[in-house]
Amino acid sequence: MPTRIGALDETIHGFRVATQRPAYRQRILAGLDFEGGIASLRVLRSVEHLTDGGLGPSIRQVADDLGIEHSTASRSVDSLVRGGLLARGRCADDQRQARLSLTERGLRILGEATSHRQEVLSSLVADWGERDVEILAELLDRLRQRFDEEFGRR
Repeated sequence: MPTRIGALDETIHGFRVATQRPAYRQRILAGLDFEGGIASLRVLRSVEHLTDGGLGPSIRQVADDLGIEHSTASRSVDSLVRGGLLARGRCADDQRQARLSLTERGLRILGEATSHRQEVLSSLVADWGERDVEILAELLDRLRQRFDEEFGRR
C-alpha cells in the first residue's frame, strides 16, 4: 500500500507524463497559426507572466522562470521573434539588455492556446462539483508556492 507521500509523488509524476502525451499536445496546438510547439507556448506565457507595468522581461528572466538554460531560452526567443510572436526591444536603463514583449499575433496565439487548455480541463472535470475544482486549484497552488519557496527560480 503506497504512503501518502508516495501516492502524491506518483500522482505528480503521472500528471506530468500525461501532459507530455502527443494527443494532449495536439489538442492544445490544434488550429493555432504558428510553427512552434508547447515549449514555444511556455516561453510566451512566461513573457506574459513576467511583464510588469509594460516592462517586458529579459531573456535571462524567462530562462530563470522556466528553469532552462539561457542559451535554450535565447534560441526559443529568436524563433518566436522571427515568427512574429515576440518583439525584442532595448532596455531604457541598460542598452545592452533586450526586453521582450508579446506582439499582437503572440497575444492572439497565446489566448487561443489558453482557451484550448481550459477547454481540455473543463471537459476533464465536467462531472466534478465546483467546490472540488476550487479545492484542487487551491491545494495545487499551495504546493507550487512551496516548490518556489524551496527551490526558487534558478
